[in-house]
Amino acid sequence: MKAVPLSAAMAILAASCSGNSSAKPTPPTPDLRPIVDSAPYFCDLVPEGAFRRATGLTMKLSPRWSGPQTDNGLCLAFAADREAPLGLNWSFNNGKNVIDRQQRNGEDDSPHPLPPELGTGLAVIQPTAGADPRPNYVIALFKCGKRTPWIRIDFAPVVRGRDAVEDMVAFMRIAEKRFGQIHKCTPKPA
Repeated sequence: MKAVPLSAAMAILAASCSGNSSAKPTPPTPDLRPIVDSAPYFCDLVPEGAFRRATGLTMKLSPRWSGPQTDNGLCLAFAADREAPLGLNWSFNNGKNVIDRQQRNGEDDSPHPLPPELGTGLAVIQPTAGADPRPNYVIALFKCGKRTPWIRIDFAPVVRGRDAVEDMVAFMRIAEKRFGQIHKCTPKPA
């Protein structure tokens, strides 16, 4: 019996084990569990774990408020080397005008009305083909004590297989509850 050189034997073995060399690795299965409320939070109102599960984002995010939050607030959760994948706005001012403007602006994007228990508002998925880092947004006007605040949350695309509208409604439900806890009032429909 003739001996096969070691390098030839390894080449044959490698060729037989490699299978289809053009096959792409299988991406991880997305986590499709529902959005639930749990600490810690991004921008005080969005549960970090639920946000990461919905978007699939794992990089470090650094939420920053634009200044003191007296009667309004703007928070962006920044990531290194990319635009902020999460934005949150709230205000006690001009809620009806803001909601009306958002409804007019969102008409072309097939807006989804929010459930009545969350107040007046809508959820929109903007078809941007990746041009907008936060194509999903949800906005609601609701009562909290004697005031009528509004909250807008906009965030990165959700992972394939998730229902973005369902996720936005769940995020708003949590945000209104947290808003009430922080501002010591009970959220109700506007």
